[in-house]
Amino acid sequence: MISDTDCTRLVMPSGSEEPHKDEALKRKAWIAVFLLSALIWAGVALLIWNLWG
Repeated sequence: MISDTDCTRLVMPSGSEEPHKDEALKRKAWIAVFLLSALIWAGVALLIWNLWG
């Protein structure tokens, strides 16, 4: 069985164990979100243009 201490350790790591942050991956993710958003808004704009045009 897993003890309460083991469960707590799995859920909340101690302060000395910092999670590794990959800044390049974070930057790529934000760029992907921005580009996807721009693509969606461009599609909405073209749809409106075609409906009114």
